[in-house]
Amino acid sequence: MQQLKIGDFVDFIPPVARDSAIRLSETARWYCAIVRAGRHRRAELELQRLGFRTFYPRTRKWISHARVKKAVERPILGRYLFVEVDHPAQSFRDVTAVFDVEGFVSNLGNPLPFPSRLVEGFIGRYLAGEWDEVAKGPIPVGARIRIMEGEFQDALATVVSQKGRRVDFKLMGDSKIARTNLCSVRAA
Repeated sequence: MQQLKIGDFVDFIPPVARDSAIRLSETARWYCAIVRAGRHRRAELELQRLGFRTFYPRTRKWISHARVKKAVERPILGRYLFVEVDHPAQSFRDVTAVFDVEGFVSNLGNPLPFPSRLVEGFIGRYLAGEWDEVAKGPIPVGARIRIMEGEFQDALATVVSQKGRRVDFKLMGDSKIARTNLCSVRAA
């Protein structure tokens, strides 16, 4: 178990992680659904609303657009989303009825179950931050950040420079430059 110190950032833990050790039942199996391009999150929310556990491995990295760097999450496995289905208590048709789900990875029309250890391994690697490039490296100049404490709490800003544990930033819509500690900012 990882030890946390004051100032460490604890990211949002997705619902699948909080209860990943709890299976729906002994007959529940993981299946791989194919979702519409860019619709992972919408499909995940709708399936969770219907009572299915879902997971798709994703990476966080910096992207640059219009000279501003922004931290974004992107799916690692393309258009695939893992769904835990307790068949026959839950229907595959309920999953495919979700607008953003196109179907299952299947053989002759029968959805193929994936090994639970594979999917649980993906969940563990995601929670360990293995694919989080944002947390591993420094905050680049031009990155969009959120101030977490102090007089500018919850304000969005852009990094102007960084030296050691200090970050100089410019608030959105303002030309003044301010300074804070690195532990007081998060990627926005």
